[in-house]
Amino acid sequence: MHVLAAVAERPFRFQPHPEIWALIGGLVLLAVYAVKRVGPAATREGEVITTRGQKAWFVAALLTLWFATDWPMHDISEEYLYFVHMIQHLLLSFVIVPMFLLATPTWLARMVVGSGRPYRLLRRMTRVVPATLLFNAVVVFSHWPAMVNGAVGNPIVHYGVHVLVVFSALIMWLPVCGPLPELRFSLFVQMPYLFLQSIIPTVPAGWLTFAEGVVYSSYDR
Repeated sequence: MHVLAAVAERPFRFQPHPEIWALIGGLVLLAVYAVKRVGPAATREGEVITTRGQKAWFVAALLTLWFATDWPMHDISEEYLYFVHMIQHLLLSFVIVPMFLLATPTWLARMVVGSGRPYRLLRRMTRVVPATLLFNAVVVFSHWPAMVNGAVGNPIVHYGVHVLVVFSALIMWLPVCGPLPELRFSLFVQMPYLFLQSIIPTVPAGWLTFAEGVVYSSYDR
C-alpha cells in the first residue's frame, strides 16, 4: 500500500533502468561492428556500406526506442496511466520498427536472414494474410485484461510482450519498407494492406472506449 501511495503521489519520480541502457549500448556496438568490420567484407569494392539516410534512420530509431522504453515513459505506463502504455506500443509497432528497417542495409539483412530455411519461412510469414493475422492477433492479445494485468505486475512478462509486439511489427512492416526488395509488396498492394492493419484494432479500442467499469484492475488507483 505504501508503494501504491508513493506511485500515486510521485508518478514522475526518477527510476534507473540499466537494462535499457545496456540494450541501447549493445545496439550501438553491434551497428558499429557491422559497419566497420563486417560491411567491408560483405560488400563489393566501391559499394556503399551505409548511406547517410540509413545512418539518420538508425539514430532516430535509437532515440525513439530510448524515449519509449526508459524513464519516465516506461514507469508512467507501468505504474500510472494505461494511455501512456498504449503510446509505448504504438511507438514500438508503428514508428520504431519501420525506422530500424529503413536503417538496415540490404547486405546486412541478407547476412542475418540467410538463404536457407529461415529465409523461406520469412517469405511465407510476410505474405498478406499471415502478416496481417499475426500482427492483429498480437494487438488483441496485448489488450487482453489478464495479459495486461500480468505484464504490469511482472517485468519479465512485460518485456516479453514488448518483444512479441516488435516481432509482429517486423513481420508486418517488412513487405512495406524492409531492406529485402523481393519481399516488398507493390504500392498497389501496400495501400489496402496497411488499411487492413487499422480495422481489427478498432475492436479493442471500441471496447475500451465504451466500457462501463474497470477493465484493467492494475490501473484502478
